[in-house]
Amino acid sequence: MPAPTTPFQPYAAVHRQTNGPGDARPTSLQIVEDCNLVGKLSSKTILITGCSAGIGVDTARALYETGAKLLLTARDVPKLNKIIGDIVSNATHNKSGPRPEAIDIHLDSLASVRQGAETIKSKSGGKLNILIANAGVMAAPLGKTADGFESQIGTNHFAHFLLFQLLKPSLLQSAKDSGTLSRVITVSSSGHRMSSVRFDDMFWEKDPGSYNKWLGYGQSKTANVWMANAIHRRYAKQGLIGLSLHPGAILTTDLKRHMVPEDYAPFGDMALLEKMSKSSSQGAATTVWAAVSPHFDDIANGGRYLDDVGESGPVPEGAGVGDGGYAGWAYEEAGEERLWGVSCGAVGVEDERSS
Repeated sequence: MPAPTTPFQPYAAVHRQTNGPGDARPTSLQIVEDCNLVGKLSSKTILITGCSAGIGVDTARALYETGAKLLLTARDVPKLNKIIGDIVSNATHNKSGPRPEAIDIHLDSLASVRQGAETIKSKSGGKLNILIANAGVMAAPLGKTADGFESQIGTNHFAHFLLFQLLKPSLLQSAKDSGTLSRVITVSSSGHRMSSVRFDDMFWEKDPGSYNKWLGYGQSKTANVWMANAIHRRYAKQGLIGLSLHPGAILTTDLKRHMVPEDYAPFGDMALLEKMSKSSSQGAATTVWAAVSPHFDDIANGGRYLDDVGESGPVPEGAGVGDGGYAGWAYEEAGEERLWGVSCGAVGVEDERSS
């Protein structure tokens, strides 16, 4: 799917001048209200990974107001259940919708993903309209998942790739049954610009001493973009579209828990970064827009990389680390297809196109 020649950016005006968290940029709830979808998605089932902290919480909080059935995952289920209670108790509009359900998934284990997928299918009755791959880790030291993958690409990409594969029949059947498009949304990052996928040594096994946490993060975020693009190319004609996005710079989330002071050097002037940064709810706004905007009821608008609650253009010259814009390789079909094949082999599923 090629990049849009004229990106659709309905909130561009309020993103031109930024003044830090809480400024005029929209919140996730505002997106639901602007789309006139409060209480109007009661027929939909939405799955969101990583909902025990950060923008996952605010994504769930806003989408709860649509009346949709929410399935929320985390590795800390007691914490997630407290968050669910808070979402329900403090809802702005939804006073009677179904209570979100907590699902235990550890994304550093494919066995946990498989078990979680079975729970999801049981709780959803096989119905799933929107999958939001939100969970992730950033700037982690070199480590391995239970299945031997470098931890960032293992958690951020391979686990979500397997989860999608296991839930794909539900997404396709729900599109057919509802007569509306199902959506898979991967939360990527401007960090994808740090690295394409390192096919020659994806897990730093040849030279562990050369490991760079930002290259590891970057390739995992490129993988998020490529997965969404490939989903769209393969399944759009069956009613399933893919979208990826950069939520923006959010300085208050647990995502930066692995960062040490020197890791902030690439971000430049911290005062400027603070001014362009978003609140967690503002960061979740692009995810919510991808999930509910009527713009994506048109198949032609799928397979896009989004930022600032709009379709992204190419990265402008001189852009900072947290700025929007996509890298030149973001729409590289050959890379997307190669990664798809590698991912199928890595997680143990069949590549339908080669069968």
